[in-house]
Amino acid sequence: MLKALQLIFSIVTVGLALYMMLTHNDQFLSLLNILLGLTMLVLGVIEWQKSKEISAWLLFFVALFSWFVGIYRMIN
Repeated sequence: MLKALQLIFSIVTVGLALYMMLTHNDQFLSLLNILLGLTMLVLGVIEWQKSKEISAWLLFFVALFSWFVGIYRMIN
């Protein structure tokens, strides 16, 4: 289940990033940050299940930072 979520979030994130890069359109940048945060959260849960707590915590912090940047960019 988590591998499927990881694959879906990764494909959507890379697809959106490619679209933004090819069209030179940055209006979806905050959405891209939020999707990247979701991807990092799923990766963190997978690492936590493998008993790799240090890398899991790092991925959780990266996800939180990415969400913060995405939401901050949406507000301002």
